[in-house]
Amino acid sequence: MFMGGRKRRDPQAADLRGSIDESLSEGVPDYMEIPLRQWVMALLADDEANAQRIALHLKLRVDTGPRMYSPARFLAAGTSKEQLLDVVNAMLHLSTPPTTQTTYPNPATWSGRRHYLGTHSAREQAIAQLEDMLTLAGSAYRVNDARTGLELRVDATAQQAVASTLAAARTPQSGSAADHLATAWKCVYGRDPDPSKAYSEAIKAVESACQSLIEPNNAKATLGTMLGVIRNSPQRFSTAIPAGGGGDDITLVADMMRRLWQGQTARHGSQNPTRLENQREAEMAVHLAATLVQWFTAGLVQRTP
Repeated sequence: MFMGGRKRRDPQAADLRGSIDESLSEGVPDYMEIPLRQWVMALLADDEANAQRIALHLKLRVDTGPRMYSPARFLAAGTSKEQLLDVVNAMLHLSTPPTTQTTYPNPATWSGRRHYLGTHSAREQAIAQLEDMLTLAGSAYRVNDARTGLELRVDATAQQAVASTLAAARTPQSGSAADHLATAWKCVYGRDPDPSKAYSEAIKAVESACQSLIEPNNAKATLGTMLGVIRNSPQRFSTAIPAGGGGDDITLVADMMRRLWQGQTARHGSQNPTRLENQREAEMAVHLAATLVQWFTAGLVQRTP
């Protein structure tokens, strides 16, 4: 799947056109607006009931003039560019089957959520059209893997690495690390990002992944208490790549854990206003957490006898 800037340009044309900004667009560029509105209208045109549900979900007042009331027409043509992405996100969310079974239940049991994206195969076809549109337009958004909404695109290699980490972390020894890391990812790259929650979930993911190794007998272990254990007994831990030079193997891991722990600005309240973590901080925290979770779940950090 396409995940980066588009590079397919004729070198001669590039000389004529000059420098082109090839970064992904986080909004709806002019050239994508009409195709995206057509996609919405094609799916909602014969289903005013579900269009009304989407408008209610988004808290939008439908206004199509005194002689007509058409939520479908309003969502497709009367919304702003920013609202248009919210409409698409809501369409994906509200058409999600109630389970994640491989074999989907009878569409008639989807409680009114099925019509505008149809059966499983029809829904996948509509989503494939949307994905192709977002990709060709260089949108910063993609349909998430769960097919439940939009999320920001990231580098394909990074995304694959996190997916592999999530799969590897679903073990009893890792506790709920995978669930926390998945939530952190959604909160930082989803359509409605929540950086502060993403940061908090990233910390929980690391705590879950390393608690059985560092503090197996402390049910209330935190990154702070585990860093204390490492500080007091660094020689009890080793990593797959020795530190060399007489240093402790665990130093790098401890530094990463400490950076994650101390970087959470909203962890405690005080007399001063609490500053919530911003998007950039949350993104770094999630990827830092993913690396730590992977190291611990893969046995690359070990406890020496």
